Amino acid sequence: MKAFLKEIKFDSTNHTYIKNITDVVNEAIKKAGVKDGLALINSKHTTMGILVNEIAEPHLLEDFLHHTLASVHEDKRSTRVNKDYKHPTKDYKHRCQDNPYCDEIDEDYNAAAHIRAILYSHPSVSLSIKGGKLELGKYQEVAIFEFDGRDGKGKNPIRKRTVQIWIYPFEEVVVL
Repeated sequence: MKAFLKEIKFDSTNHTYIKNITDVVNEAIKKAGVKDGLALINSKHTTMGILVNEIAEPHLLEDFLHHTLASVHEDKRSTRVNKDYKHPTKDYKHRCQDNPYCDEIDEDYNAAAHIRAILYSHPSVSLSIKGGKLELGKYQEVAIFEFDGRDGKGKNPIRKRTVQIWIYPFEEVVVL
């Protein structure tokens, strides 16, 4: 069985946001020529996940963002916290430099971004492909949910992000 892979690579310079990728996934399915199968959408990052929800409604997206920022307090040491920061803050222990695999100089403190990613998104989602496109509910769309974008100021590196779209075709679908 042949599988297909499309990678979306981009700089993520805004801190917390939701970006619809439904059309990108459907275009990859179309380019692969797959009529029926599975699509696996995978984030390669611990502070950015995937979600399936109602993405077209801007006020709902604002509610998602406000809720995640208000319910998981930002680290008091974070570069995002300033006198105008309107959400709660907290003391966390996490430092990026404590990870023995960390090979970048990073002066931000992002425990909250990791916690938000665990609570409010998924590292990957599997979705059915039917008739050459994602088989979604009436209001469902696929999006990335970024919790730790960086603008590159100071020693904090701009986040280079990768989302993978794996497409697995089925030779035959038997309806029971």
